[in-house]
Amino acid sequence: MKRVVLLVCTLSLSTVSLAEDLILVRKDKEEAAYYEPNTIRRSDQFAMTWVVTFKNGEKASEYLTEFDCQKAVYRQISLRVFTPKSSVVSGDAVYRQWFSVPNTSQILGLLFEKVCTASNR
Repeated sequence: MKRVVLLVCTLSLSTVSLAEDLILVRKDKEEAAYYEPNTIRRSDQFAMTWVVTFKNGEKASEYLTEFDCQKAVYRQISLRVFTPKSSVVSGDAVYRQWFSVPNTSQILGLLFEKVCTASNR
């Protein structure tokens, strides 16, 4: 648990904010999701990165996702939801439960491929 808290604190220092530092994961009419490659951290079979979503050009949320690349599961380590004026509505929820990675029709499936593929390791 100490490792997770320390890692969240470390990664929080580099909270995603600049659009030029973000790489598009998926965009549709209502929302765009990006990840920040500079925040990817790997350890053995695990990888994590920050994802930021925008709705109508405004930051809607940012979340830290951890993947177990061998088991194809993920969990949300941290989540911040923003109002249209960039005020934090809620934040720093920690979810210990692991979930199966969805297919690549969903953002987390696409992100899993980007942070867990052999070419990125």
